[in-house]
Amino acid sequence: MGLKKIVRKRIAGGCGYMETLRTLYGADPREVWAIFSKYGREPRAKNAWKNEYPKLPEPHPAYSQWRMRPRAAGRLLKKIGEKRYKRVCFLGCPVLGMEFAAMGNPNGVLLDIDGGVLAYARKSGNAVRYDAHSAIPARLKGRFDCTVIDPPWYYDDVRLFIARACALTKKGGTIYSSLPGLLTRPAIVRERLDFQKWLGRSGLVVAELRPCVEYEVPPFEMAAYGDIPQFSGAPWRRGDWLKLKKTGGEGGAGVRTKQQPRWLEYSFGRKRVFLRDEKGARFKGEKLRLSLVGGSMVLRTVSKRNPLVGRIDLWSSRNAVLHVDSGFRALKKILDACGKTGRLAGGGEKLAEFLAA
Repeated sequence: MGLKKIVRKRIAGGCGYMETLRTLYGADPREVWAIFSKYGREPRAKNAWKNEYPKLPEPHPAYSQWRMRPRAAGRLLKKIGEKRYKRVCFLGCPVLGMEFAAMGNPNGVLLDIDGGVLAYARKSGNAVRYDAHSAIPARLKGRFDCTVIDPPWYYDDVRLFIARACALTKKGGTIYSSLPGLLTRPAIVRERLDFQKWLGRSGLVVAELRPCVEYEVPPFEMAAYGDIPQFSGAPWRRGDWLKLKKTGGEGGAGVRTKQQPRWLEYSFGRKRVFLRDEKGARFKGEKLRLSLVGGSMVLRTVSKRNPLVGRIDLWSSRNAVLHVDSGFRALKKILDACGKTGRLAGGGEKLAEFLAA
């Protein structure tokens, strides 16, 4: 049954927009709204957004950070705890790693790219900064009985994270991973078929697959879909939970990594701002000149497939974006000073509007 038919069926059953969205296993909110607004009617929704991890730095779209809801995380950690694994690694899933440590488990290690989150995680457990696009350090290879991952939901990223999990996990060990729901994008069924074949070539056996993962709405997603009247910020994103057994060697057949941008990180209260750290020719020149990306201060997407993402040089955790035409050094100096004093001195109207968004 196509998405249009499913949405119309939900409308006929009396479902509102957010209730419909929650039942569609990852379908894009904008695609669902395009159908719902044509066939359904309901009053404008009230803002129901809630930050379920107020002590953590805000998740950032540059790292594709969606955080699992506490109830879903608790269910998964209970299953992991019942297995009594001797050593457990959490790769790219800081909420699970920190909650595991908070439950009194000293045998867990968290690997993550986000320095701000790791600074908080180190208060309660063992946390190491690591980028999945680089090789696993030799000291960590094959050391874990269980590895847990929550990768960005892009096919190449899922395979990359599983390849890294293979390198971390002992032969005979277990890997847990989230997967995008079946309606996340049109190609997902074909990807799943290719994925199964790839798992076989990588020496991995599927032991369990069930839909039980649910995520909170991060501020950047709230901003991206802010133009949809009925998008309230209530949790809607759901995915599958995959359990794998490692039967072969290191695994990860045919996985290649791509060069990723390096970001300089700044915090302004809970809001975080990332500045692309490049010394390319377009950054030359002393005078700071900033421009909009795609004609808007706020990026109306959360997908890194969007070609506009490659033009983003300044990106906030509220999905505000700017392109740097020139004056990288001047901008960095302004942000460094602002981060220390909390006051913006210079940069012009666009930068002030960006920081206020």
